Amino acid sequence: MKIKTHLSGGLLILLILAFSELSFAAGRVKGKVQDAQTKEPLPFCNVILVGTSFGSATDFDGLYQINAVPPGKYTLRASFIGYKQEEVSIEVKEGKTTEYNFNLSPESVYGDTIVITAQAEGQAKAINEQLTSVTIKNVVSFAKIRELPDANAAESVARLPGVSLIRTGGEGSRVVVRGLSPQYNRVTIDGVELPANVASNDPNEHRSEFKSGDELSLSGDRATDLSMISSNMLGGIEVVKAITPDMDATLLGGVINFSMRKALKTTTGKPSFEFFSQGSHNSLKNTNDDYKFVASYEQRFWDNSFGIFAQGSVEDRNLSANELSADYNFAGKLNVTDEGDPEFRSMTLTDVLRDRKRYGATVVLDYKYSNGSIGFMNFFSRSNTKTISRNESYHLLDDDLFYSATNSENTLDVLSNLLSISHSLAGFGIELRLSHSYSKTTYPNDVRFNFWQNGAGFENKFTLLRYQRPEVIASNVIYDPEDAVFFDIYNIDNTSKDRTYNGTLDIIRDITISKFLNAKVKFGGAYQYRKRSYDYNQSSGSVFYDDGGQVASAVIKAFPQFGTSITFSDFIDSSYSYGEFLNGDYQLGPPLNVDLMMQVIEVAKKNPGAGNGGGYKPHKLSSILYDYSGHEVKSAAYFMTSINLGQKITFIPGVRYQNLTTTYNGIRGEQIPGDIQYTVAEETQSHGYWLPMAHLRYKPTDWLQFHFAYTNTLNYPDYNSIIPRYYIGTNYILYNNYRLKPARSENFDAIMSIYTNEIGLFSIGGFKKRIKDLVFPTKTYPEDFSAYPELQEKLKNRTESFALYTYINNPIPIDVIGVEGEWQGHFWYLPEPFTGLVLNINYTHIFSEADYPKTYLVTIIDENYIQHTVGIDTFYTDRLLYQPNDIINVALGYDFKGFSFRVSMLYQDNIFKRPDFWYQNRVHSDKYVRFDLSVKQELPWYGIQLYLNINNLTGEDDVDINQKTKYVTNQQRYGMTADFGMRVRL
Repeated sequence: MKIKTHLSGGLLILLILAFSELSFAAGRVKGKVQDAQTKEPLPFCNVILVGTSFGSATDFDGLYQINAVPPGKYTLRASFIGYKQEEVSIEVKEGKTTEYNFNLSPESVYGDTIVITAQAEGQAKAINEQLTSVTIKNVVSFAKIRELPDANAAESVARLPGVSLIRTGGEGSRVVVRGLSPQYNRVTIDGVELPANVASNDPNEHRSEFKSGDELSLSGDRATDLSMISSNMLGGIEVVKAITPDMDATLLGGVINFSMRKALKTTTGKPSFEFFSQGSHNSLKNTNDDYKFVASYEQRFWDNSFGIFAQGSVEDRNLSANELSADYNFAGKLNVTDEGDPEFRSMTLTDVLRDRKRYGATVVLDYKYSNGSIGFMNFFSRSNTKTISRNESYHLLDDDLFYSATNSENTLDVLSNLLSISHSLAGFGIELRLSHSYSKTTYPNDVRFNFWQNGAGFENKFTLLRYQRPEVIASNVIYDPEDAVFFDIYNIDNTSKDRTYNGTLDIIRDITISKFLNAKVKFGGAYQYRKRSYDYNQSSGSVFYDDGGQVASAVIKAFPQFGTSITFSDFIDSSYSYGEFLNGDYQLGPPLNVDLMMQVIEVAKKNPGAGNGGGYKPHKLSSILYDYSGHEVKSAAYFMTSINLGQKITFIPGVRYQNLTTTYNGIRGEQIPGDIQYTVAEETQSHGYWLPMAHLRYKPTDWLQFHFAYTNTLNYPDYNSIIPRYYIGTNYILYNNYRLKPARSENFDAIMSIYTNEIGLFSIGGFKKRIKDLVFPTKTYPEDFSAYPELQEKLKNRTESFALYTYINNPIPIDVIGVEGEWQGHFWYLPEPFTGLVLNINYTHIFSEADYPKTYLVTIIDENYIQHTVGIDTFYTDRLLYQPNDIINVALGYDFKGFSFRVSMLYQDNIFKRPDFWYQNRVHSDKYVRFDLSVKQELPWYGIQLYLNINNLTGEDDVDINQKTKYVTNQQRYGMTADFGMRVRL
């Protein structure tokens, strides 16, 4: 196999060198394309030699270059949607460079002069970038971001087809692409992978693997929080849905790439400054003290060859929320009917007071010389989030009410650096990229107090209330703070770190076979080293049971005003108001005094109590079990070629080989009387795959394009699932499966695009993904542990049965099918003043079918009439988690002279939120309709602009409902926010 590979590689190199000799004597054509009126460059303009296969698209600066052109006379054509097409006759000479610069004029009616407006410019550049790309992607251009920026980068991405958001405090934070969860997508800045910074199975969430009692968490810790990326620092956004072999294949949904701003070229070389000042109103908490300040500097030197762009930002934003969570459960049996409604178990109402401060800095240097360019990008972001959550939990069957509060502070640091070098040498293009990324997430001191009131108003009402809606349950609650005892306390800190080094090398060669047939050969490789660690510590205990009385006595001594016992009435904060909680649909009891809670925890730390039970003591199991560290090495090599047959057909076949080797250590522990015994284990696993790919782009006319793609991609298991950790408890085992394989997806994409100056861009397409080995959590009751050698040795002398919680590669493939449609149009042909109207509409429908594993316990009687309990393995079929059925985005914009506005609507429906074997326990989102409004007015002094952004105009709530009863199971209310600001450009 190796010999064949080497021979193939040698023949390939000989072919390249042979064709290189043919191409060496040819000439080249280069130049610039710009707006005839504004002199702004037109990136991604299509420049071709008519009647041949030669062509190129302009870069961000409007520059184009067509290599390996045989000598002769040609017609050179430049076309850009929204502008008049232009042609010119040129002559290419052997070994020489022919240069021609285009000045294109906007399309007009009856010879009238049309000034292309800001939003129309942004739309046109996005359309042209999509049409000229060899990948299948959607784009938000720099011009669109610059004129009417969104709150953050995630909000901008969400306006593209097939994209939906997961929100925190009403702000977009994580992206779902084509119905595939955030951990299935790759996020990059200028192609540099951002380190994962979203926790999965985070013990800070209080051991989420036991939340359902049925399965481990489905959330992913390879996901990236995008809220720390400000849209002001971006030069463009693209969501790539069908990649080429030169791209990292770690994705199932898509690649979200943010390109950083660079210094714009000028004719004067003078510096440019921009200042941005914003204040905000939050309707939920009725506050007006949010702010955002951004300052940037950019300048080019040495005849525009060297540029500097620097930006700094500081922001404070209220991300508070009102939240409801209700737990309904249907306990069906396999051997009886599944008819019936789920019963109410418990619900929690939470007032979240969340404040996030963000700091950002960006420095981008770029230098262009005759044979190439050098770029150096640096990005840093820090967010400090302080969250105070006040909760009330109602438990119907036990007639219990819990009051609690959590004080949490979180710091997230992200740093990325990229050195990129592009150089032409002996007819070859060489691109080298070296990068570094670092992420650190810290929760230094989370504190939670619980108070327990036995007797919540549900006595003798279980039968009456068990099938009722949450609002009916809540209306029966009776508050008695004097009877609510100080129950337990938690104090948690954790830190996760992720550092990544990357290097890529690409070599490119243009090959000319004839005027009607040419190719671009590209090959190279990539290397990535990632080091990752997680440290978790918890101190906790009951203040009511066991040795907790010693802590309570110390607190009473320090706070004599509590009297002889501590109850919730001692912690009431009369200065805090919940306001109209969930629009006044629910009435909460008195709020807890968080400042007093933070004083009391200090007393508990100094007086933990003697003995092994209760009090305030380190929780040894949690503080040891969840720690891990390790590293990963990813390597890849690829080969691809882009073959042009005239101007109508482009065929791009290629292959990529990608390997990931993981080495992690974790804790393997076992419960013993009063303690835990454990060892530290380290495991190394390696997985490599060949990934063939092909793209075919066909242009039968100047206004119609078909693009077909066949790709193979991967998704690596969450870090938390492959850490070599297990814990053997009394009747259960938590086992991380370090042998998990990457999930593999075979992807088919097809898209048809119609584009003219009058229509703009109308496209419709479909996709299908067949995903194998997707990682799912599972709970089984194995009698034989031979599949888990580490456990078999430990359990060989044990006779009791265990429930095994672990992760598996789903043996049944999953199909994801979708349809995407889009129309982007500029109504320049209408009479004044309607020429400034711009419309964007996109629609996505997604269907998926996944088989989820499930094991149930049943009791049988054998032939000897002895009763046994055995597990029955089965599965149930439903959609993938976070997959929506329908997404619609509509945006109508208007520009007139210095005035701009954009009103947008987002519709999402039926996002799958909770899988379960029983239909009665499944949850999906209710329909969500959100309106946003942006208004901008330019003033005639010093480049001043005033703007107003109103987000969630109608204050729409995020609501999840039970599929059977349609009762609300989760509700989040963020309210409306309004940003008013001023931007100054000098």
